[in-house]
Amino acid sequence: MKIKIPLILAALAIIVSVIFGVQNRGELKQNRLERIGLNNDINKTLGEITDNDFPALYASYDALYVQETRLEDSKAKTAGHNVNIERLDNEISGLNTQKAPIDKEIAKAENAVKEISKKFPGTTLQTIAPTIKKLESDLESARQDLATKKAELDVVSKKVAANEVRIEKAEKVQADRLSSIERNSSEGVITAVNEDWGFVLVNIGKDQGVQGDSELIVKRDGIRIGNLNVVSIQPGITVADINQKGLSGSVEPGDRVIFQNLGE
Repeated sequence: MKIKIPLILAALAIIVSVIFGVQNRGELKQNRLERIGLNNDINKTLGEITDNDFPALYASYDALYVQETRLEDSKAKTAGHNVNIERLDNEISGLNTQKAPIDKEIAKAENAVKEISKKFPGTTLQTIAPTIKKLESDLESARQDLATKKAELDVVSKKVAANEVRIEKAEKVQADRLSSIERNSSEGVITAVNEDWGFVLVNIGKDQGVQGDSELIVKRDGIRIGNLNVVSIQPGITVADINQKGLSGSVEPGDRVIFQNLGE
């Protein structure tokens, strides 16, 4: 039983091989017949060509060669033209890039002309140059006038400053005079007398403008009794020695004291 199976398989393989062989043989035969037919057609065509046909064939071949040569030349020229076109495109692109800021400047100039036209009707690109020149001339004249006015103002300012200094000095002199008059008209009263040490206390002092070189005159009932010499000055009180020279009577509390020549 084991021997029959391989024999059966071998028989099947042989049968399959025979079938494929028959099919391949048919295809090969068909291909061979087609090839023979093509060869016959070629031989027939070659048989129809005579010696008189060769010049025409050669001429046709030459013409075809010329056409192919021209075609290649045209292709080469076309490639060159394409290179030139690409270069020109790049140049145009570069020019457009350079042109862009110029266009912006032109747009600005046109807008400026429009603004000027609003302020100065009738102004155009053709008339703007003379208009600007006139404006520049007017501006220069205005600058010169301004410089002249500034020079005049400087002179006047210096005169005003000098006058202000004079006025300030005059005001100071007047203030000093008023202060001197006010201080000279100050009047106090002796509040205490020390006969042993010969000094008195007066109820006005530094707050009323009393100074160390002030001259104090003692009066009673409008009559001058004598003079006092300032020893010390405190706020609201002055200590002074009784000047024995020219003393016409005793100095007593309640006597009036007049301050003269304060600060002089």
